[in-house]
Amino acid sequence: MIRLQRCHECAHAQYPPREICSACLSDRLASDEAAALPARVLACTVLHHSNEPRFRPRLPIVLGLVRFEAGPVALCFLAGSASPGQVVQVREGEDGLLTAGP
Repeated sequence: MIRLQRCHECAHAQYPPREICSACLSDRLASDEAAALPARVLACTVLHHSNEPRFRPRLPIVLGLVRFEAGPVALCFLAGSASPGQVVQVREGEDGLLTAGP
């Protein structure tokens, strides 16, 4: 499940979850959880090397910067042929990392 926080004071949405609102510093936060959230790809790149052993079998890895419809921006793995400007669904993968795809 993906968890976005929303501030009760200013309605700002944020990701990843924090203890206080990054916009107004209120600690009155609520969490919205969903299996998948719509987002738009802002940029993407391909990694051909990783110092992290668990990622080496997955190389090359396509990463993308995506903006959720609610506003926050996140870095995630891109599945398929997602490209900048494309609308994707972001899900939490089995390994707890975010994956975006059509």
